[in-house]
Amino acid sequence: MLDFHRLSADYQQALLRQAVPFWLKNSRDERYGGYFDCLTNTGQALDSNKDIALQAQQTWAFAWLYNTLDGQPAWLEHAIHGGNFISQFAHSESIHTYAQVNRLGRPTATATNLLSDSFTAMAYSQLYQATRTDEWFMLAKQTFAKLLQRREVVRKQLAQTTSQQQLLLHLSEPIALLKATQELKPLVAEDDWKETLDIVLHELLREFLDRRTDTLREYILPEGSFVNTPEGRRLNVGLTFQAVNFLLDLSLESGNRKLAMQVTTWCLHMCEQAWNELSGGLNQYVDLKKQPLIFPDWSQKWAWVHVEALAALTKSYFQTRHPDCPKWLKRIHDFTFQFFPDPQHPGWHIALDQQNKPLMEIKATPSVGCYSLLRCLAEISQTLIKCGQLQPLGRNVRIT
Repeated sequence: MLDFHRLSADYQQALLRQAVPFWLKNSRDERYGGYFDCLTNTGQALDSNKDIALQAQQTWAFAWLYNTLDGQPAWLEHAIHGGNFISQFAHSESIHTYAQVNRLGRPTATATNLLSDSFTAMAYSQLYQATRTDEWFMLAKQTFAKLLQRREVVRKQLAQTTSQQQLLLHLSEPIALLKATQELKPLVAEDDWKETLDIVLHELLREFLDRRTDTLREYILPEGSFVNTPEGRRLNVGLTFQAVNFLLDLSLESGNRKLAMQVTTWCLHMCEQAWNELSGGLNQYVDLKKQPLIFPDWSQKWAWVHVEALAALTKSYFQTRHPDCPKWLKRIHDFTFQFFPDPQHPGWHIALDQQNKPLMEIKATPSVGCYSLLRCLAEISQTLIKCGQLQPLGRNVRIT
């Protein structure tokens, strides 16, 4: 039996008593601003460089929690702390964001993709919603406009290139741009928003989607051409679930039931492909053609992948009532809550090995922060309440 209301309370407790306290206590750089990206199980900072995408993600996450939940002042103060740092140090003279800065805010790496621009625009948008301060409004609009300009230039360069070198595009970019487009909807002209949304949906549903298998590929050649290499065949489990989450948000807002059914199918298919039958949990990568994977970390189990899956399953069930969603929800939930919460310290383990032991005594790396964990725990809790309301007289779903 699945008791949606009880499960909702589990996720709310994990969010408010485990995840949020860890980040509030340990991530902030009080001396120079921003946040530390690499943290041990006990919250010790291991690296002083600051990835702009992660700085913006954490800023967005706490501003979003403030706007979405009960609006605790400490959450907004934490978000403004990050927003002040990225507004001062993340941008070049042309408003584009750097990829990384050092602890003092001096640039150490230029951006080679659109991720830092996308997340920074999102962060400013949430800060504006929370404060109604004109500065955040203008920064959000300017960053998003520059992001779209840069993307257009890159696309034209790819179309005109005569190089024989294979230029692979990565799934993370259209997913981040989709989320940024959804976030910036209240701040941009409706026609511009629709045009951008159509472009992003075309990339995801026509270029990255392998229509023969109805599967999102992690890497493609320009215009969606398939490359039969280990990278070209690789399916990124976490990014697939993240795409499902954002597309389900869109389908709910627009009433597009066809899209909801389509991405629910992606979600359930990925659960079947990625589930580790030997030790449980979701593997990190899958091969499109079921060829042996050459990536040493393919079978690692990451917390962010599991919470993205759980969020996708709850949203899928709420919108489609597909009977397989609760089955997978229970299976992945049981695994996640058995192995990822740290019984000794606040927060969750970031990753597990094949034996379901913590892969490293780290709760944040320079590539994975709190973005998925905080967002998904909150979304799952909220959506489970809605799922419970779907049941006649509050009855539970029977899982066989």
